[in-house]
Amino acid sequence: MLRMLAVLCLVISSLSHSEQIESITGAKTVDAYMAMKLFEEGATFIDVRDQFEFQLGHIRSAVHLDLKRDFNDLYLIETLDKNIPIVIYCNSAHCYRSAVATFLAVSWGYENVHYFKDGYFTWLALDLPVVMDNSQMSHEADRVADSSWQRQMKSALAEVQLAKANGFHPINGAIAQ
Repeated sequence: MLRMLAVLCLVISSLSHSEQIESITGAKTVDAYMAMKLFEEGATFIDVRDQFEFQLGHIRSAVHLDLKRDFNDLYLIETLDKNIPIVIYCNSAHCYRSAVATFLAVSWGYENVHYFKDGYFTWLALDLPVVMDNSQMSHEADRVADSSWQRQMKSALAEVQLAKANGFHPINGAIAQ
């Protein structure tokens, strides 16, 4: 784990804000049209932006896992099928957070990871399904129900967050006090 963090730090430190990360080993890079196809097929979209950005607008039905705060909880859930398609995104091709999250998901054993490099702003510009603010959250209920994997993930994430709130801390992929 320490070695992985060292590699991750090197990757992040070598980036400048103007560079784009084109691909992540072990993940498939997708453009907005391929992401839309995955959306229509029921893939789980994971938004790794901060809470403020997510509340301003996000891809409809996306799961919010802030890279700095919540994304590591995905590592703690050992019961999830790691072959279900997940699509990880951030704001744009210039946002490194989705690349980092994609790298982490692959390193944690997720096998069907898609790096949506173009991100939310491209999705929005193409007028694809979004939620723009909290007043539209009820609109999400109108879409097809979450997949069983997505329901399982949300339930497991809630359990992890509850355990952390009650003073339990993750150690080597398990929750310990």
